[in-house]
Amino acid sequence: MRRNLYLIALVQIFVAISMGIIGPIYAIYFEKISGSLKDVGIIIGIYWIIVGILEIPFGILSDKIGKKKIFTIGGILVSLSIFLYPLVSNFSQILIAEIIGAIGYAMQMSSFYSLLAEVTKREKRGLEIGVIDSSWNISYGIASIVSGLLLATFGFSAIFSLASFLHFSSSILVGKKLNEKA
Repeated sequence: MRRNLYLIALVQIFVAISMGIIGPIYAIYFEKISGSLKDVGIIIGIYWIIVGILEIPFGILSDKIGKKKIFTIGGILVSLSIFLYPLVSNFSQILIAEIIGAIGYAMQMSSFYSLLAEVTKREKRGLEIGVIDSSWNISYGIASIVSGLLLATFGFSAIFSLASFLHFSSSILVGKKLNEKA
């Protein structure tokens, strides 16, 4: 079971780095494509509304067909969404990419927290979840600091490709390596 906790921590770090390197540049990139900060607000708002609506149904589905499956499929969808960013050229295409990402993120989050509860020890759950969440925040923060340098050096496409790869890798780690009953 300890192996699973370390694996979940590693997955969180991969996801946090993936999201951290695109977080600071995301709105800038979409504003550049759509030409409107209002559109960026609409895109981000729709994303989070979809996530909020779908987390409960995907949580139920993960209990029925398996948390690992739902997490893995969700991660693949998120990585596909990020991979599509350099290919979008208008508001509608951004919206489609974001809907795909929102569906994937809702799948991942509902199953992730369930997996996390299963791999933590009841008597140390607060500490262990604190360590996992701390690894997310620190990794996201470091990736956000580095993202501007990466953008200036490699450009948007490379950043999105790296983020997509890291997110995809985290999904495969859970799907192939996590040993539990989910």
